[in-house]
Amino acid sequence: RSGALWALAIAVAVALFVLPAGIGLAAVLAAVGAAVLVGALARRQIGGVTGDVLGAAEQMAEVAALAAIAAYLAA
Repeated sequence: RSGALWALAIAVAVALFVLPAGIGLAAVLAAVGAAVLVGALARRQIGGVTGDVLGAAEQMAEVAALAAIAAYLAA
């Protein structure tokens, strides 16, 4: 669990450092929300989290972050 928290902290720091404040925050919130939703769906559907679920959560988080960035830049 501590490794995952460190990875999350580093990812958030990089997103907020590299991207402008509003875009970085939107990307982080979208990514975290997508990952949480995938985890909740996996717990409900299969009763837990597997490696495949973690991979799906990562992919969904990336897509959500990129979509948030694109939406922010298009506005």
